[in-house]
Parts: sequence; structure tokens; C-alpha cells
Amino acid sequence: MDGIHQAEVLGQFWLDAVSHEGVPLPSTLYTSPLARCLNTTRLAFSRIFQEQGVTFQPIIKESLRELVTDHTCDRRSNRSWIVENFPDYLVEPNFSEIDSLWTGKHWETRDEHTARKQAVLEDIFSTDENAFIGLTVHSYAISAILRAVGLPEFRVREGSSIALLVKRERIGGNL
Repeated sequence: MDGIHQAEVLGQFWLDAVSHEGVPLPSTLYTSPLARCLNTTRLAFSRIFQEQGVTFQPIIKESLRELVTDHTCDRRSNRSWIVENFPDYLVEPNFSEIDSLWTGKHWETRDEHTARKQAVLEDIFSTDENAFIGLTVHSYAISAILRAVGLPEFRVREGSSIALLVKRERIGGNL
């Protein structure tokens, strides 16, 4: 129940920030495919999107998920379950029915996790031209994103929101 309350508080934060503080509403929302993040995305953003008259349609990205460990909480639900329970969400192409990353026998290394986050950021930045996007991810995922963009890492408390300004620029043939 703490997580639900934290997500509802986060939703009120976004409602106040957009409605009263002039914070722009994210043009695109991306989320981890783990159920707890899918629920957080709904609780944090669906109300403000509805009130702003904007379609609520987050995009589920496999690589935004938490550090892959042998813990069952890091295993995602089947694609069909996600589609059935989160019908307003878009599932990225090539999203497998069965979780192909979680085996229950492997802990992703810090470098592997950072590389996965770097790749998903490059994918997002190469296909989404919006200036303001929202990512709903887990605490270790935030740390890996910070490492991937060259910032000092820190752990955020669950149910928190951080703002991160990232300038995308093409270097050679890569973003």
C-alpha cells in the first residue's frame, strides 16, 4: 500500500506542477514493463493527462526495467497479461510474450545495466523528437541512466521524481 500512496502523491505533484507551476506535461511517457511501474505510471500521469485533454498512452520499453537479478520481483509479466491489464499502453515492437531477460540465475552487472540503459536512451532519442519526455523507472534504473549520461549517480527514494536535462546530439553516426 505504501507504493500506491507514493504513486498517488506523485500524481498530485504532477497535477500541481502542470496546472499551477507552468511545468510542461511530458509529450511522451515511457515506462518499464514491470507491473509496479505500469501501475505507477497510471497513478502518476493518467489524471493530469485527462485533465489536460491529452491522450494517456505510455510506451512500454523492455530495456527501461530494473536491474535484472535472480529475485522474482525483477521478472516481468507475460506480454498478453500486460496488454490485457494495461490496454491504454503501447507495447514497443519485438516485445516478447515471455520475459527473455529474467532467468532467475543471473545478476546483471553494473556495466551491463548501464549499457542497456545507454542503448534504450539512444533508441528513444533517435525516434522521439519531443523535447520533454517522461520515464517511469525504478531506483537502480535511475542510477544506471545517470551513469549512462555521465552524471554522478545516486539512489532515489521510491515514489520520487527527479528532473534530468539531457541534450541529445549526434556524434559521428551515433547519438
